[in-house]
Amino acid sequence: MRYGIKLLAKAALALGLLFILPVHVQAGPKINFGDESSLTINYAAQLYLQNRDTGSGPEGDDDTTDIFFRRNRLMFVGQISEKQGFYLAIQQQGDKRIFETMVADSPVKEFDVLDAYYNADLAPVFKVRAGLAKDQLVRENNEGCFDPLSLDRSLFVYTPLTRLSRDYGVIAWGNLAKSKVQYRLAAMKGNDTGDDPKSSLRYTGRVHLTLLDPEDGLTYSGTYLGQKKVFTVGAGYQFEPDAVFGNVAAQTMASDYTAFTYDLFFEYPTSAGTFTASGAYLDVDFDDAYKGGDPDARSTGLTGQKNGWYGKAGYLLPKKVGPGNLQFFGRYEKWEFANLNDVFDQEIKWIGAGLNYLVKGQNLRYTVEFANTDFDKETDTVEDFNTITAMLQFRF
Repeated sequence: MRYGIKLLAKAALALGLLFILPVHVQAGPKINFGDESSLTINYAAQLYLQNRDTGSGPEGDDDTTDIFFRRNRLMFVGQISEKQGFYLAIQQQGDKRIFETMVADSPVKEFDVLDAYYNADLAPVFKVRAGLAKDQLVRENNEGCFDPLSLDRSLFVYTPLTRLSRDYGVIAWGNLAKSKVQYRLAAMKGNDTGDDPKSSLRYTGRVHLTLLDPEDGLTYSGTYLGQKKVFTVGAGYQFEPDAVFGNVAAQTMASDYTAFTYDLFFEYPTSAGTFTASGAYLDVDFDDAYKGGDPDARSTGLTGQKNGWYGKAGYLLPKKVGPGNLQFFGRYEKWEFANLNDVFDQEIKWIGAGLNYLVKGQNLRYTVEFANTDFDKETDTVEDFNTITAMLQFRF
């Protein structure tokens, strides 16, 4: 009870601090080169103020409070001609100590080229993206990170890629049947570290069926804020042969990687407000490589062999509250991991709820979320915890 009161007080303080920050949102500059070529520069950021009821102090069981950039991104969108262009994104993250299932001893930061790819819209039924781009398997991973419903994507839905869910390769995609059907095919570099049984590409196929308004881009949204009526059902499959060893030292137990997912998304605006519901199942398999004497680390942990699902829902009020719109959300997740933090057959139940205050839609947004992470098997170093987060999102 006392911790609940402390959390509510911290949430109110965090949201209050974010509201008084001076933020001016405007359109990013566009530079034209001739009749068809142009370059548009955009900037977007998500600033977190986060508290977790563990992770600090002499025994590691005191509260941890952190302020960091979840995303701090500079984007360049180039148009070479009417049908061809490119995209480049540079991102900084951190300095942060709070992570999905643990608190780091010292802050961690990253600065990297996030995306760098060429686009060719050859026809509505056939388009190409080539370069460093996002993995196409999971719907929520392809929902715009600045267009979410809840605070962020699932912490556990990512596939085993080392570059922030990005990979090098080629994606072919297109829309059929008046954009009711979309397909995506990808051949990417995959797990290629030099310790693999073979250097093989990773192959991905994804398809979705949209029964109401189309979702015809390569990026989804977690919510369209009542601008669309959407009901989409999707599924995907991914495969990489001889991806890891079950015993790295002896170089034995060569194991394939496979993953599949299915998902649905629904959003419907009414005079009483906009209702959103979404869910997905994901299964990631490494042929039980984790049971080897010295398994490749990529087959274990958060992005290793696992299966689970999430469900989320939201409600957007029909009228503005002050200068902005208020949207409530909640989500529940259940995941089973082959080996997580040296615990075999670990299960996590995650529940979160919060609200978005949208001053200029997703361009200027304030979010507060409370989340509980429950481990089926607790140890001296693995214990249940609560996390509260306040986020300021702005982009132009």
